[in-house]
Amino acid sequence: MRIRFGTSGWRGIIAREFTWDRVERVADAIAVLLQRQGRNTLVVGGDCRFLSPELSLSTAERMSGFGFHVTLSKGPCPTPVLSHACRKDGCGGVINFTASHNPPLYNGIKFSPWHGGPADDGMTSAIEGMIESEEQPERGKGSVTTRDLNGDYAEDIVRYLNTEAFAGSGLKVVYDAFSGTGSGLLDRILVDLGGSVRVLNAAHDPLFAGREHPEPGESGTGDLAKQVIASGACLGVASDGDADRFGIVDENGVFVSPHDFLPLLLDYLVSVRGFTGKAVRSVTTGSLLDRVASFHGLETVVTPVGFKYLGAEMLKGGVLLAGEESGGLSIAGHVPEKDGILACLLAAEMVCASGRGLGEQLEDLWRDHGRVFVSRVDIDLAPVLRDFIRKGFFDSVPGSIAGREVISVDRTDGVRLILTNGDWILIRLSGTEPLARIYAQSDSPESRDILLDRITKDFDDVTERS
Repeated sequence: MRIRFGTSGWRGIIAREFTWDRVERVADAIAVLLQRQGRNTLVVGGDCRFLSPELSLSTAERMSGFGFHVTLSKGPCPTPVLSHACRKDGCGGVINFTASHNPPLYNGIKFSPWHGGPADDGMTSAIEGMIESEEQPERGKGSVTTRDLNGDYAEDIVRYLNTEAFAGSGLKVVYDAFSGTGSGLLDRILVDLGGSVRVLNAAHDPLFAGREHPEPGESGTGDLAKQVIASGACLGVASDGDADRFGIVDENGVFVSPHDFLPLLLDYLVSVRGFTGKAVRSVTTGSLLDRVASFHGLETVVTPVGFKYLGAEMLKGGVLLAGEESGGLSIAGHVPEKDGILACLLAAEMVCASGRGLGEQLEDLWRDHGRVFVSRVDIDLAPVLRDFIRKGFFDSVPGSIAGREVISVDRTDGVRLILTNGDWILIRLSGTEPLARIYAQSDSPESRDILLDRITKDFDDVTERS
């Protein structure tokens, strides 16, 4: 079975695809790549998953044997913190053991080069080629220095906040750490800013407290919503296992979709903080962001799915905000990597600065710019369904969906079918899990649901017939 990097590194089921010897092969290939680039410094760390701490230590020692001077995270560490350390220390790259939001059976390796953002396709293809050819790095005498990386990150991240907004605000937050690396970091920053924080699932747990899918989306934040209502908090926030993804619940216990939070944040950063620059979103993210950007005279850039594409736009410069529907964002000047901790801090700042909850703020946004309804459905990708999707949607295009004419096609990532009235449905194959992801957008929830129901029913029928 060949090792292939997806939208965010190489991931696999532990002891099936993700094994110790295969990890060493990947590390060796990364070492060859960095040696060819003339880089000999590296940051190594990982999240709270099974074997992440052990593999971090083993890989740090292995890389030192190839002449690398390695900064090893002291304990589990968020993805954005590792990226921050790489940039701050001027290192050649990051080896990060994480499978982000994947189920507990998974682990993975994410490699980031010197800029701290995800490696691009050319770099991951080169690593894959070196794995296949079993090229070996040159031996050398390096070193391993173990360090707590959270402190430097916590000190620097407040530079992206208006800390004065927090003073005397009476901020009261419930934070679901999802048994992950954000615990003890995000809550500490909020408390230092003057907030009151209740933490759920604070203990590091590779089983994610029994969560099958540790993703801070709407289905994963039900307990958070209940606790926001019960405690009278003005905000609920969540981060996934490696704290690169965010989830937000408003003062009414209602989940705030990234499709709505991103344009709300953009409007705040421009109107209140005086920011300017491009807005960047993935193709699966709702177009309300485009409307807000256009209102403020800003350009919108649309990318394929995966923060490596959004991060690449940030590296070009001139980007104000980059975000995606799966709960990832970054802002101007910060690492070109998604940062769930920063997202939650910015949500708290918006509440403090206005003295109003996000739910109330969204009502104003929808009144001024209209509303779009976007949803995603994930379907297990059996081989027969994969073939059906490729033949019926990738190799050819249906003339209509649920009785709606297909008027154009966008192949930025997967296949996005644009229908009359601007509604669309997008089908893509996940780059991190054996899933087909189906997205639909409409100005009405009823129309959106009809589109999703029709596609999912057709896909279920194909799987059942097999």
